[in-house]
Formats: sequence, C-alpha cells, structure tokens
Amino acid sequence: MTTSTLTMITTITACAAGTLGCASAQPMDDSHDTMNGHGTKYVHYIDGPREDAPIPRPGVELSRGNFAVVVIDPQNDFLSPEGVTWGVVGESVTENGTVDNIGRLFEVAKDVDAQVVVSPHYYYPHDHDWAFEGALETLMHDIGMFNRKGPLNVDGLEGSGADWLEQYKPYIEDGETIIVGPHKVYGPESNDLALQLRKRGINQIVLAGMSANLCVESHMRDLIEDGFEVVVVSDATAAAKLPGYDGFEAAFVNYRMIASDVWSTDEAVEKIAAARGELVNVSGASDIGLAGFDPVSFFKGGAPKNGSPMIRASYGGATYLFADEQSKSEFESNPDRYAPQYGGFCAYGVSLGILLPVDITTAQVRNGKLYLNVNSEILKKFNADFDGSVERANGNWPKLFAEHAE
Repeated sequence: MTTSTLTMITTITACAAGTLGCASAQPMDDSHDTMNGHGTKYVHYIDGPREDAPIPRPGVELSRGNFAVVVIDPQNDFLSPEGVTWGVVGESVTENGTVDNIGRLFEVAKDVDAQVVVSPHYYYPHDHDWAFEGALETLMHDIGMFNRKGPLNVDGLEGSGADWLEQYKPYIEDGETIIVGPHKVYGPESNDLALQLRKRGINQIVLAGMSANLCVESHMRDLIEDGFEVVVVSDATAAAKLPGYDGFEAAFVNYRMIASDVWSTDEAVEKIAAARGELVNVSGASDIGLAGFDPVSFFKGGAPKNGSPMIRASYGGATYLFADEQSKSEFESNPDRYAPQYGGFCAYGVSLGILLPVDITTAQVRNGKLYLNVNSEILKKFNADFDGSVERANGNWPKLFAEHAE
C-alpha cells in the first residue's frame, strides 16, 4: 500500500469522524445518543466513559424468555486472590470491579427469573497428554489451572482453583442455573452451550465472565457465528496485563467491533430488570387499556370520560387514551397513580389467584387507587372485605405476574 493511499484513508477516516461529531468537545457521559445511525458518542470503559468509534451500534432489546445471562469461568483460579492467575489478572479484575459486577448480573437475572448459564473450564488428567498446545494452553497446564481429578471425580474440588467463587455458589447451585460441559481451550465449540440455549428457545445472550480476551471473546465469536444476538458486559470481564500487552483493551476493541452492543454492568442490570415483561388487560391490536376510557377521569368524580384516539400515551404494556391534553399531562407526570391496579384485571379474581376480565362500570377509586372487577356481584364480594381482598390480591399479583407476563 502506497504512502499516498495511506494518507487518503487517514484523511477520509478523520473526515468521517468529524461528520459524525466524534471530535466535538462535550462533557463525557455514557449516554447512547446516536450519531447519524453510526454508533454513539461515548461507550462505558472500565470505570467511566470513553469516546466511541464512528461505527454502528445496533443495540439489543432484551425480550422476556428469549435471553440468557451466560457467565464464563466464574472460578477461583481467575477471580480469587488465591487463584493461580491473580498475579496477572488481579489488576484488571480490581479495576473493573469484575467480581462484584458478575455477582450483580447473577442477582438481577435470578430476580426476574431469567435463564442463567455457566460455561466452566476444567482440565482432567487426560487433557495434559495433548501432543501440542498454544501459548496460554501451555501456561494453564504448567500452573495446574482448573485442574480436576476427573469428569466424575469431585475429590478435592471444593475450594480449589477449579471451584466456583464462594459468593457465586448460591446462584450457580440453586438447581435452576444450567452448567454446561466444560470448554477445553477458549470457545464453546467443544461443549453443549449452543445446544442448551437453542433447546430453550434462547436467541439473545448477555455475556460476562473470564477472561476477556480469551474465553469470553471466543464464546462471543462462536455464539455470533451460531446466529445468537450477543451483548458483552465489559466491566463484568477482565484480563491479564503483561508488559506491552493489555488483554482487556484487546478484547474491548473486538467486543465493540463484533458484538451487537457493549454494556456496563449498570446498563445491563437496568435492561435485564426492564425485560421482566408486562401483564396488562388490553383490547384490540393497539393494546388499548381501560376500554379506551381516560384513566385520569376516574379520579375526578362523576362519570369517566371516553379518551380520544388522537391523544394517547403508553405505559406498562398498555396504550391509554385521554379526553384532553391536560389529562394526558397529568397521567405522564405520575402514571403509577392513575394506572389501574393489577394490570387492569379483576381485583377480586387476583385475590383468588386468577386472572379475569373486567366490566368498566365496576371501576372505583379507593385509597387513591383504581380497582376494577368482572361484574357488579363480584364487586360486592370485593368490597365486603375490601382490606382483606386487597391484601390477598397484593400477595397473589407477583406470582401471577411471574407466570403470565409476556
């Protein structure tokens, strides 16, 4: 390639960056403001924002029941100060807050009943008889990393370098987390990770673990090649730092260029929590709530008002219509106040642990909350023990939500 060609490429790249606004001086934050559809201004890096590259950032919209949190190698040899690699990975693990960040991902995933999958790394005696190895394979074998006595022998596993980090055990050993077969080099080609995900209808992956430029990046690449939509939680990973070599920086560049998105743990926790789904009683293709009546009007006294199809707002999976802009403004300022209880399902039915439709004429506001019931007779039953009915309904709603939310 000639010098003039290199100069031209450099100039074009600089112009493109200028066009996309990358060179403009602005306070740095982690916002996802788009730049003409090509990436964002800043991306989270270690413990703060980093100016982003002028490349697309497709993003991932997590869908309830369609995603899994996949954690690679959450084991002592990587994450414990007693682990055999701590001397080279400890700085990066500490900088990123990796241990706590992986724990936060486990916690939020369990809170919303998202599938959690762990892809571990184990070496058995026969793995040490390989005829050839790559650079870090040789090192891992030489230092006894992830060693176990055999695939069916757990003698000595407890507390060893191959064991889970102690604080993760309640999440991993709860009977719900899928622990796939061990990967042997870096990627999941030799284990059943993709099979387990496909058999559960999972297509989106929130990826984290150790180490960033080896097993995590290899899992990312293979999952993408297998047709999964992958986002990497970069500060829930870490990597070795050696003179002249920064494994995390190498990984981060590839995460950004290859994955659908790169999130901080804060972003991931927020998005996972938001993907818990919705359970709301709506009608029609437009998901209209309260049969098209203005929710604010129920709180004003008198007969409720029909909403206008031209004045609408969405909340909690429903589209609500309003009689005027003032009502819409009041709703948007405090939607929790005006939205019906229990997603607009029959309150008495929820108190019994079932979902029933409603008759809008049963609507009543009590203690500042809007309740509906299936018919006038059920309304009488509900009101006969109002406090008890509400207490039972409040107790049943989380279970109904978990079973039926979409």
